[in-house]
Amino acid sequence: MMALAGSLGVLAGVCGCAAQPVGADPAATVRLKFAAFDRHDVSAIQGSYADDAILRSPDNPELAGNAPIGEVYRHIFDMIPDARDEIQSFDQSADKVFVQFVMSGHFKGAADQPVKVRIMSIYTVRDGRIVEDATYYDRKM
Repeated sequence: MMALAGSLGVLAGVCGCAAQPVGADPAATVRLKFAAFDRHDVSAIQGSYADDAILRSPDNPELAGNAPIGEVYRHIFDMIPDARDEIQSFDQSADKVFVQFVMSGHFKGAADQPVKVRIMSIYTVRDGRIVEDATYYDRKM
């Protein structure tokens, strides 16, 4: 259970796409990241983050780089093979995108152990890529 909580820090987010062209709409970048999450496309998620992106979450106070961020998602998908995000609210102000969502699924090999976590992420997007991901969730599940 604690291992899952450790991996959820990347959820903030919870979710991915290939790099967007310079000047791409921040909301479009984040929506593509969520679509990649639901496909479990770690390469696309990693590509949605800038090379020097920072993830801040309860389990990752300051995780730097899109490769380590991608690895967190890979770990989540291994632990929760049917993980999906359901967006509850989605707002944008300039280069910031605010998303409330619920990540749900079941632990690997345990269909009787559902996972459901309410998450809030604030993404900062520049030049079509996420440069900062501040994600909040309750570690008690």
